[in-house]
Amino acid sequence: MTRGLTDRQAQVLEFINNFLSRQGYPPTVREVAAQFGFRSPRAAHDHMKALQKKGFLRAAPGLPRALNVVGHAKHIPLLGRIAAGQPMLAVEEADEYLDLDPTFFGHGSFFALSVRGDSMVGDHIQEGDLVILRSQADAFSGEVVAVLLEDEVTLKHFHPVADGVELRAANPLVKTIKVRPEDSLRILGVMVGLVRKV
Repeated sequence: MTRGLTDRQAQVLEFINNFLSRQGYPPTVREVAAQFGFRSPRAAHDHMKALQKKGFLRAAPGLPRALNVVGHAKHIPLLGRIAAGQPMLAVEEADEYLDLDPTFFGHGSFFALSVRGDSMVGDHIQEGDLVILRSQADAFSGEVVAVLLEDEVTLKHFHPVADGVELRAANPLVKTIKVRPEDSLRILGVMVGLVRKV
């Protein structure tokens, strides 16, 4: 049991912490109530208030969902390079973390990959840059995505076409990759930001 908390308070804190890590924003009082089967949101509210009083949660008055777990890790896992090989997608397996607040990029779960190559230079994405991606399995046409194609991870513009998908580079010297429906293609995430070391 977390020091100074009842068993139920510790469970509520763990739920909020996990929800934050997974979604990038905290649960509502109603979501906490539903998780624990409380008959009224009031019970969830009381537990959350108790966690604030004991210093485990911090809220910004007047802002919806502006709730943070004190000491909650604010970082983005760096999972490797966009290059040949099977990527490590589990956050727990990340070797390094970027000291960035994921909420800066919006809602969701995020990871970073290091760019290798010059296929996206037309979008000002250079070798050695770190691209920030929101984990998701789908994308809109034209978005920059990290995809797993066979055994290779690549960063390209995603364009569904009548007979499959085209993965287009932002470099006229790099050929478009045409993916047929029977090919193994998996979207890993959509690019939402970029970090460059200077």
